[in-house]
Amino acid sequence: MTAGDFDNDELRYNKEIFRKIGIRLKTLRKAKGYTNYEKFANAFDISRSNYGKYERGVVNLTMETLLKILRALDVSLGEFFSEGFD
Repeated sequence: MTAGDFDNDELRYNKEIFRKIGIRLKTLRKAKGYTNYEKFANAFDISRSNYGKYERGVVNLTMETLLKILRALDVSLGEFFSEGFD
């Protein structure tokens, strides 16, 4: 395996994790009663455009942002990662 192979594998792995995080965020948001991501983001002072990207799994969110979102969803880190992350 070359360094390039490792980089490509890591990139694919990261994209898959970001996608899973996005799916989980969307599921929890809807369970909280927010059918619209924009209303959720506005209600909790989260950048609306960035939040949409988080749910689509297309950007790397910071731990600080993840914690802010989880507080808004009233979900612990353990609960968040308990489903969908094998």
